[in-house]
Amino acid sequence: MITNYVEKLKQYINENEEISTSDFVEIMGAHTSFLILLLILSVLNIILAPLPINSFILGIPLIFFSICYLFGFQKVIFSKKLSKKSVKCIAWRKHIHKVSHYIEKILIISKPRFFYLSQLHRRFISGFILSTISLLIFLPIPFINTSGSVTMIMVLLGIIQKDGLFLTIGYLSFTIHIIFSAVIIYHVVI
Repeated sequence: MITNYVEKLKQYINENEEISTSDFVEIMGAHTSFLILLLILSVLNIILAPLPINSFILGIPLIFFSICYLFGFQKVIFSKKLSKKSVKCIAWRKHIHKVSHYIEKILIISKPRFFYLSQLHRRFISGFILSTISLLIFLPIPFINTSGSVTMIMVLLGIIQKDGLFLTIGYLSFTIHIIFSAVIIYHVVI
């Protein structure tokens, strides 16, 4: 399921010169578009972790799409200026191949299992967790970005693949991540 979305995106990027926000959402479809976008951005956040401004660049879309998922928007009505905002596809080509490679590896270990644990998923709880992690990723604090992205990937794979094991591990990772983030923020601020 996830590979279909990534393949559609890869095909569009390889065939076109620019991709706009509305094109991006249209390619993904309305049903799970926010989850797929969050997954792609989380994997990109891990790949691009060494870059200094990475948390700011990827943090804003992560926050936006996780809040859209939290409130259950099936489709986002963008302003005309934002929906026409486009990026050259050449900048995405190198990275989308890396994302696709890693998602294929992840799908080997993530599959529908532990159905009773996958019933833990509720849009509000998962949306709150994804939004909180997105806000923490946005902050330029060391060690929080990568661990937050890993937690987000676990929760997203649990939801998308209906994998109860990944969902439970993601929820537990969220709890550990919040404690870890609070300790780091406490030591940085005080």
